[in-house]
Formats: sequence, structure tokens, C-alpha cells
Amino acid sequence: MSPRVVTAVVGVAFFLAGLLIMLLPLSTDTPEGVSVACGNSVGMGFDAVAVEAEGAAFVEICGRLRMERLAWAGPVVVLGALSVVGSVVVRRRSST
Repeated sequence: MSPRVVTAVVGVAFFLAGLLIMLLPLSTDTPEGVSVACGNSVGMGFDAVAVEAEGAAFVEICGRLRMERLAWAGPVVVLGALSVVGSVVVRRRSST
């Protein structure tokens, strides 16, 4: 396989892995052992009213968890997208 194909395959893998990590649900536990759903890192599935019913501090904890995951999953997605775009844009060397 050519380096362009390898770069594209690795880029797609990074891109899809980053998206998957972003979309996986987050949760935290209360001191009583009850799981509190925090949605995912993009905010889907997060119900602030239900989380605040468990405790006001859990809204902040869930927000921090989402930001931490987004802070490292976002660059993985961007790196994968740049790798794919770079492998498509770079020209092949012409053999003469």
C-alpha cells in the first residue's frame, strides 16, 4: 500500500474513533451509589433538571466531565480529518 492510502486509512480510523468517543454517554455516581447520566460530550442526552434533582453540584460535575472529554476527543477528530484531507490533496509523484 502506498503511504497515501495508509495515511487515509489511519486518518479515517482516528476520525471515527474520535466521533465515537464524543458520542459515548458519560455518567457519575452519587455518594449513595446512584448513577447520574450526564449525556455525551456534545450535550445530547443531558437533562439539567433531572441532574439538579440529584444535587446542584452534579450539574457542574457533568459539565466538567463533558468538557474534559471534548478537550481530548476533539483534537483526535481534527487530526483524523486533516490526515484524510491531506492524503487526498497531496499529489502523487509522476514517474517519468
